[in-house]
Amino acid sequence: MYLRNVMDLTKHGGLANNSAVFTGEQFGLSHNVCMSNLPSQFDNLVNKRKQSVDYLSEGHLKDAFIPVIGVILQCISHGGKIMAAGNGGSASQSQHFCSELMGRFKNKRSPIQAISLCSDISLITCIANDYGYERIFSRQIEGLGKANDVFVAFTTSGKSRNIIEALHECKSQGICSIAFTGGSTDNIKQLADFIIDVPYEDTAVVQEIHMQLIHLLCEIVESNFVESNSVWDEVLKLGKVGYKYLILDRDGVINHVKANGYINSSSEFVFRRDFLNYIKQLSETFSYIFVVSNQKGVGKGLMTMEELESVHEKMIGNILNHGGRIDKIYISTSADNNAMENKPNIGLANKIIEDFPCVDFDNTVVVGDSASDYLFADKLKSKFVYARTR
Repeated sequence: MYLRNVMDLTKHGGLANNSAVFTGEQFGLSHNVCMSNLPSQFDNLVNKRKQSVDYLSEGHLKDAFIPVIGVILQCISHGGKIMAAGNGGSASQSQHFCSELMGRFKNKRSPIQAISLCSDISLITCIANDYGYERIFSRQIEGLGKANDVFVAFTTSGKSRNIIEALHECKSQGICSIAFTGGSTDNIKQLADFIIDVPYEDTAVVQEIHMQLIHLLCEIVESNFVESNSVWDEVLKLGKVGYKYLILDRDGVINHVKANGYINSSSEFVFRRDFLNYIKQLSETFSYIFVVSNQKGVGKGLMTMEELESVHEKMIGNILNHGGRIDKIYISTSADNNAMENKPNIGLANKIIEDFPCVDFDNTVVVGDSASDYLFADKLKSKFVYARTR
């Protein structure tokens, strides 16, 4: 009913000329709402946000922020993890920050070790009940913290007791700590190693700037993130010590997976860049290379064989352009998990033997991204290499 009231006023020009008055009765409020006041309220709040964005470009903030980026990158490069915490809205920011690192911000990559100390409600209530609310973060740091770790605190007031105790625990363990705060830093400046202070009284504005800094930090860290050795280095080593045949899963190995769905068009097929970088060397090292893939989307009616063949045509074309080859593609389109041709069953492997009798699975490397690929390789007595999903 409320939405219809607004739409009716819009149709009659009430919103356009800012003269409409919504009665409290219309919206279940105890007072009337004058539309003429809303534009100025909106403009005032937007102007305040403009000031906060301008603050991001101030030199002293950059001078304080750049070392923080360096500390985070050093933590990652030394195998440390990032722990984060806050209260209320700042708790959600700590979770958001860790989610961007453990999942991804923009780039497909390995997860970066990060944990929000605000996420486990059972643990938090246990510690609060037995030791006091002020210990909910410090006790977790005591149990989880290591020398190469970094603790990131979000506190708009700079006075939260549980954050102060957490910073003190970090100091006692020699764990590096970073505090994102509002204007008040008196209680934490002797405890935190690095402080990013946002001198605004409005908590919402402080949190908004913290969020922008979180995104800046994640993007810079991600752009400087260096992957460990590629899975294909391991595969090539195996090829050089006597393994002659290579079986590849498709989705997650050759191309990026489509989360919770099936790739049913060539536009959705995106190569893993590391695969294309190595396919020429793989082709020179292995006598035969096969793709063995479950494509249940066809059996479920979510894509046609023509669409699947179009995807494979694009895939083969790009592989050839990079100096590589695929000797044959074997697919199962059955939607029945127990079908003999669906991995981890070995029906498709039997077809390889029919077509290429010289293939010896004892001298074969299977590269996959799932448990079914591992079980498939195990049944064949082949060497399995795990290509983690990126």
